[in-house]
Amino acid sequence: MSTATWSYITTLLHFSSITTCLAMAQASQGQHSHDTFTRMLNAGWSGQTLLERAVRTLFTLVGGYLLLDDTVLDKSYGRYFGQAMWCYCSKRKKVVFGIPVVMLVWRYKDAYVPIAYRVYQKGGSSKLTLALELLSYARNSLKLKPEFVIFDSYYSSKKLTHRLRDYGWYFICQLRKNRKFGGKKLQDYHKQPYWHDTGRLSGGLKVLVVKHGYKYFCTNRLSLLAATVRTVYKQRQGIEEVFKFLKSKLGVECCQVGYSRQKWNMHKKPKSEAQEHHLALCLVAYVILERERINRGITIQKLRQQLIFERNAAELPALIALMEVA
Repeated sequence: MSTATWSYITTLLHFSSITTCLAMAQASQGQHSHDTFTRMLNAGWSGQTLLERAVRTLFTLVGGYLLLDDTVLDKSYGRYFGQAMWCYCSKRKKVVFGIPVVMLVWRYKDAYVPIAYRVYQKGGSSKLTLALELLSYARNSLKLKPEFVIFDSYYSSKKLTHRLRDYGWYFICQLRKNRKFGGKKLQDYHKQPYWHDTGRLSGGLKVLVVKHGYKYFCTNRLSLLAATVRTVYKQRQGIEEVFKFLKSKLGVECCQVGYSRQKWNMHKKPKSEAQEHHLALCLVAYVILERERINRGITIQKLRQQLIFERNAAELPALIALMEVA
């Protein structure tokens, strides 16, 4: 990787609210220009490969949970980005202009490590297909054997749950109330607010379903207690915290590299890798922070505050180790 790449990551780690190429150039104190960072973001390198290198260098992927979810990188104040589109944001409960991203986070003890992502594009693979790609990557490339894969009702399709069964993996997820269980819709199966039962979903997969209030939880590990199912599912909140930190602290939504209106109209929505590369660099920065905060025994928010005050790359052994490997 180029020196501009490491300078970009270092700036993300040590400065708050600096995510534009111009601000990056000013923060580098003349080492790199605005055009250098712009060319780096538009160059033909793989963000997923860099993220994998960071994860393999700084963590040992054994056991743990896999958390699957998607988010939208808000681009409401821009229009000329190659991967942005109008899409529904479940967090904001409305249609927004942004970049949908499907992500897989590895949860082990108190660590939350983003290990893979896919950017959804209109006319391309569905989010479900992208999720299947991520799970295949975790199994075949990273050789992960998680205790559980945890996801919400959006991904609880027959295709995905059967794939996990074929992998020999256990999962815990939520189900929609109209999902067929034992030949009936869940909302009609029992009228009581609290129950659990073993049966088959539409598609033939045998599962344990737990109803708690208005929510339905599901797992293919039939020996689990109902309380354990709900407790393990709560771990899914960790991926929401990762999304929140990426957006509020690392500026994953703030990259402004795109096109002029003239070039956009001339090339009819040309393809650009800049936004995806910025996302990958923010994820690498998060992995470095997670490794460092575990080593120091503090929270990631506290570490972030310390780095903003220190602004010294020599204080980050995880960054140095990654640069040496690359």
